[in-house]
Amino acid sequence: MIDEDKSSIVLLVQNSHRVFCYFSVSAVEIKGFQDRYGENSWKNSKPVLKVYEVINGIVSEIKTIYIDAFANNWFINLEKDDIDVFVKLGRVLVDDTFVALAVSNTVTTPRDKQSGDSAVYYVDISEDFIAPSNNLPTCGVNKNENCMHKEPKPYPFVDGKKKLDHIPSS
Repeated sequence: MIDEDKSSIVLLVQNSHRVFCYFSVSAVEIKGFQDRYGENSWKNSKPVLKVYEVINGIVSEIKTIYIDAFANNWFINLEKDDIDVFVKLGRVLVDDTFVALAVSNTVTTPRDKQSGDSAVYYVDISEDFIAPSNNLPTCGVNKNENCMHKEPKPYPFVDGKKKLDHIPSS
């Protein structure tokens, strides 16, 4: 990790039901932990990963995983797909108090099934080009043909403004 004075954890998506994290705990934070909770607190506490799900901005814990004291990475199996998830790396003290050392980034796992939306959407790009001009650089298949691109139009909104339900005739 980059900063040796701070503990850190990074979360990556492996598939729809599994994420991977790697982490490091700095010696400075271990010393601070022992200063705050007692000399043998690090040795007597247990390392854990707490997994959290985010739904509409509301965070809820979904899993606590006790990990090996020498581990620096872990695969986490999830019960659900298509979720926003993050992880806290920490220690559980003898009195079951959780002390967080680092918080990961939030990732979104993909769906494990086909989308329920079977509609077909088309985007009309025919207006995105300006007529050829003699002083413009060449592009396209024909080397003698010149063209210049306009800024692309935004895609139509699925739930809102523009949706084409038919195939445009050419």
